[in-house]
Amino acid sequence: MFSGRGQWRGPDGRRVHEAARIVLIVTGATPEAVAALRSIKEEYREHFAQGAVGLVLQRSCALF
Repeated sequence: MFSGRGQWRGPDGRRVHEAARIVLIVTGATPEAVAALRSIKEEYREHFAQGAVGLVLQRSCALF
């Protein structure tokens, strides 16, 4: 998990800045994994009463 800074536009049109958490998850690009990530994202959004929660899916090649 990484710390970050986020911003969003409030109902009054002003930009609001807030602390953010960035979670890096490495998994296979299966339909089941994508569905699970979307479900986690939605549960987080509801639990913390967020207007939006980002999800970035990116293919990568990693060797260890």
